[in-house]
Amino acid sequence: MVATRTFQWLDRHERAVRIFMVPFLLILMGMVYALVYETGGIKFVYSHSMYIPILLSGFMFGMRGGLVFGLLGGLILGPFMPINVATHEMQDTSNWLYRTGFFVLIGFLSGMASDGVRSYLRKLRWFSRHDPETKLPNQNALLDKLIEIANEKRDANFLLVIVAMGKAMELKSAFGFNVIDEIIQQSAQRFEKIALGKLSVYRTDMERMALFIELDSGVQVDYLVEKLAAVSRQAFPFRKIPIHADLRMGYVTFRTMEAAPEIYMQQAESALVVAYEQNQDHIAFGPGIRRTVRDNMKTLGEMIHALEAGQLSMHYQPKVNIATGEIHSVEALMRWHHPEHGNIPPDVFIPLAEQSTLIHSITEFALEQAMQQVVEWRQHGIDLPIAVNVSPRNLLHPGFPDLVKQILARHGLQGESLELEVTERALMVDVARAIEVLTDLAATSVSISIDDFGTGFSSLQYLYRLPISYIKIDQSFVRSSLADTRAGHILEAAISLAHKMGIKAIAEGVEDEKVCTLLETLSCDIAQGYLISRPLSADKFKDWYLALEGRFTCHVTK
Repeated sequence: MVATRTFQWLDRHERAVRIFMVPFLLILMGMVYALVYETGGIKFVYSHSMYIPILLSGFMFGMRGGLVFGLLGGLILGPFMPINVATHEMQDTSNWLYRTGFFVLIGFLSGMASDGVRSYLRKLRWFSRHDPETKLPNQNALLDKLIEIANEKRDANFLLVIVAMGKAMELKSAFGFNVIDEIIQQSAQRFEKIALGKLSVYRTDMERMALFIELDSGVQVDYLVEKLAAVSRQAFPFRKIPIHADLRMGYVTFRTMEAAPEIYMQQAESALVVAYEQNQDHIAFGPGIRRTVRDNMKTLGEMIHALEAGQLSMHYQPKVNIATGEIHSVEALMRWHHPEHGNIPPDVFIPLAEQSTLIHSITEFALEQAMQQVVEWRQHGIDLPIAVNVSPRNLLHPGFPDLVKQILARHGLQGESLELEVTERALMVDVARAIEVLTDLAATSVSISIDDFGTGFSSLQYLYRLPISYIKIDQSFVRSSLADTRAGHILEAAISLAHKMGIKAIAEGVEDEKVCTLLETLSCDIAQGYLISRPLSADKFKDWYLALEGRFTCHVTK
């Protein structure tokens, strides 16, 4: 360790050390000459003192230095140094040449050892500051660069961008681990071509890069980042196959470094997290972002405790058969009553859970509560299926179908008691896997409903392959159907499509009697919304249902 630090120090101060060492070694050799001469000549053992400057020369200047100073030492103690000063007897030529050869050999070996150690340490230093696969500098090099900027107190505009690759696991499983390295290298080449300033690209993680740019004067940051995002959206060729890497960026700008370098990296990382949460290509760090990220992490941590402490509960919103007025089923909606913060809206904590593995526990809790509620309501003469929302992560989990079957069996229920609501977005994550899982569950008579129908992008091409019982037309079309003819046309087309495929249509977001009448005119099957009822606790729903005797007429009385 001491030797390593010594060589590192010498490398950093190489020029100054060498300027000092040349006269020092020459003086030292002169002192050895004087010592040998004053002690009587070459026949005495003091001539071996010349090995000291020769070894030092090899250590400091490598093989060439060792050779030169070895030769010089041989000459100093050679033809100019007598064997015996008192008798003035001089050395034979073969004698001092032989000694000179040894000096040269020792200097050469000393230099070779020094060069070997230096070369090894340079490799270690290179590996400590670079990624061996892509040859790009790594996070250590980035931190060193930021420290250098801070020490220089350079006055310029700087941009730090953290770039992360989405779907990396899918890419590696499909194409092998080399695909990540290739995309990183291609990305770095693209970024270097368009950067409007002094750009350095760093590979800070297996699936991440950092861009540090000293901006040219007058460059607009938003314009530059958009250009970086634009080239990252282009396909990356790999083995003649075009690949989309789904690169996201979080970035921070600064002029003078007033904080530690790590702080700026954390800020860019925080912006990156928000970019993923908001499904954006790039997000700039702002004052509220770190607080948002911290709050989200805190919320996830508290949600684990909420599951164990009974803070989560299910509320139920009824769905009505428009033609008959009968209560058709209910949708289970999760509620969180926090002991300090009160009721936390589902649109706050559910999206966070969906971005983590916690969604599996959340969904299992919802399924357990819903099926238990089916059993309890049956004791009061209420026999209704309950719909539970399912996330994309649930469908991708290999044990999900078995989990659903086990929960049904545990409560002594058949598949008819459960409806699973799946969004179009969830289907698009992995269509083949979604079809496989939903087909398996449909075989047990579990109903499948496509939620938020009409807001997806490409599910129509797979719709006929899915074992769907219902489509839920998104409430944005339902609410706007009277005021906006285009929304009305979409609503009508969705209902017609469902019926032609033998699927029932559910309109959600029904809040107006006139809308309900329109739905009846269009032969929509089922309605759900505040006109019928807001989500109710299990006990309140029981009272509501029994008071209406299981019927609700939502359209205008003719």
